Amino acid sequence: MDTSEYMPMFLAEAQEHLQELNLAIIRLEENPRDRETVDEIFRIAHSLKGMSATMGFALIAQLTHKMEDVFELLRKRDGGLPSEAVDTVLACLDALSAAFDAIQATGEEALDPAPLIERLHGLVRARTAEQELQRAGGAAPPDLVAAASAGERVLHVVATLDQQVLIPAARAYMIFAALGEHGEVIGGIPEDVEQFSGKTVEAWITSEHEEEAVAKTVAFVSDVASVEVSEVPVDPSKPRVAEPAPPTEAAPEPAPAASPAPGQAVTIAGRSNANTRTVRVDAERLDALMHAMGELVIHRTAVEALTDDLDFPRLQQAMQELNRSSQALQAMVMQVRMIPVDVVFLRFPRLVRDLSSTLGKEVKLELVGSETELDRTVVDALGDPVVHLVRNSLDHGLEPAEERLAAGKPAVGTLEISARHSGGSVVIEVRDDGRGVNPQAVARKAVSLGMIDEQAAADLTMKGAVELLFAPGFSTADATSDISGRGVGMDAVRAKIRQLGGEVLLESVQGEGTRAQIRLPLTLAIVSALHVDIGGAPYAIPLDRVERTLSLAAQTVRSVAGRRMLLLDDGVLALVEGSEVFARPALAGHEFAVIVRTHEHRLAIAVDDLIGQRELVTRPLPAVVSDGEPVSGGAALADGRIALIVDCDALGALTRGPAGRHPAPEPAIPGLGWAAA
Repeated sequence: MDTSEYMPMFLAEAQEHLQELNLAIIRLEENPRDRETVDEIFRIAHSLKGMSATMGFALIAQLTHKMEDVFELLRKRDGGLPSEAVDTVLACLDALSAAFDAIQATGEEALDPAPLIERLHGLVRARTAEQELQRAGGAAPPDLVAAASAGERVLHVVATLDQQVLIPAARAYMIFAALGEHGEVIGGIPEDVEQFSGKTVEAWITSEHEEEAVAKTVAFVSDVASVEVSEVPVDPSKPRVAEPAPPTEAAPEPAPAASPAPGQAVTIAGRSNANTRTVRVDAERLDALMHAMGELVIHRTAVEALTDDLDFPRLQQAMQELNRSSQALQAMVMQVRMIPVDVVFLRFPRLVRDLSSTLGKEVKLELVGSETELDRTVVDALGDPVVHLVRNSLDHGLEPAEERLAAGKPAVGTLEISARHSGGSVVIEVRDDGRGVNPQAVARKAVSLGMIDEQAAADLTMKGAVELLFAPGFSTADATSDISGRGVGMDAVRAKIRQLGGEVLLESVQGEGTRAQIRLPLTLAIVSALHVDIGGAPYAIPLDRVERTLSLAAQTVRSVAGRRMLLLDDGVLALVEGSEVFARPALAGHEFAVIVRTHEHRLAIAVDDLIGQRELVTRPLPAVVSDGEPVSGGAALADGRIALIVDCDALGALTRGPAGRHPAPEPAIPGLGWAAA
């Protein structure tokens, strides 16, 4: 069977299964008596083995088969898995993840399961040949007479797969695994599951569970269209014949609690394929769809401008209908690109578990707002920066249990990762209740690195210490490790977030904890911007950075140390000449000023004209086009011109000056973790 066309779906499902297993193992370690999680782990592992075997990846199937032995132990004990078993299982999951990555890159498994299988073998007892045969879930012929003569209750299960099922063999494996939760599978069709390509799966199980409960479990398997479960008569040689019900004018309502009589079938429809089937779309196609939508918006705006000059009522009405339809389509396209930040958050339980174990710290992880949605492009780039923040909190922020108890804190530290919407932005926060930043420790380290002198160190405030943590190459760690201490963390975080049009803020109270906040736009595809004119060329300033606009004729402008300053009631701002920064011809004189917020301070940009607010579909610009200007992208306007998107943070870096009523901030320099005490 040619499985190449199923490969993308297989890899996507496999990664989802691995992620679910990682989370389930962590949950079970915290609550060993969680039977629901135990059943979920066994079901996922069995599905993963079946899918891999069907696709021809024997090494993965071999490893997952042995992992099932360990997971089956969970179903027979209340104490959960010992620490050694958890570490072994997680090592297996890491190896499987690497194998799936190798398959995606090269088509080969690149997996040596022998060492891991040896570790797993040490955790479980060897199985007898009879047990292995029973565990095959479909290889043994149905011995109904023997089961019935032994007084066991036998159920016959017929599961019909959806006509559009892509990998029927994997679904057959999943069905047999689901039935294993209700009893022993004593027979099944197909016998050779790996070669199965049909649409009907039959099984016989010995079980005391109700038919309806068994049917519901099987119906939950993906691509199962319907399930029929009936009890096999005591004498299986006699066919089951349903007695016809006497005709009545009005059939009475059946009692809701009544169980089906022996031999009476219970039929349950599976999850509708139309309701559950999802389509995996390449990210580049989504980007192309968004750009096409942007072109449509541009053309719609141009046509709308033309129809405004014409007195044709029917044309005006048609234009209004077109506006409504295109706006609905635009909203739908935007929604397609939105995915929950949960995709990023799911990696942290395992990360926190591993790092806290390595560091010898007790940590309670709290995830808040996982359902918050972000543009796919933003989510894809968000993982590494948040991982940096989490590593720093665990290594530099949270104290060991003894130190926390001595400081009057609970022995278990708290790490909270949260996400929420705030206006047109999404705010991601990483908060810990650790030791916080120690300005004196930061000052001593900065002096030893030659970043500041002794006098500056003596005057260093908490704000200055926080900014030093953003210095390239700066770290308070005394020695490098796999976790941190190489001075390549917080500067990378700030650089990455600024590329996404966001900003990073860090607040700390010594002895109480640290909060790192990332603020990002909801989407990078469409931006609300103020359209301005500079030297006859269009520019767009993101609206969330604009505080207000002013007419320069009504304001006081002074020259201080060769720099133009704008004197306002609430402070003094540096006045940046737009024509100079963007290398545009200077006209008679700039008429307006736009006050914007950068990451570090406020400033005013002198522009020639204010055109108005626009919703722009943005596209990245290559460096050769931007020519070093402080711009982050471009957007096509209705008249065909390209408006460059102003990068306010990059603009602020060109000219640091007084920030409102506040003095100029200390030089902002990106670095690594929270300061160690």
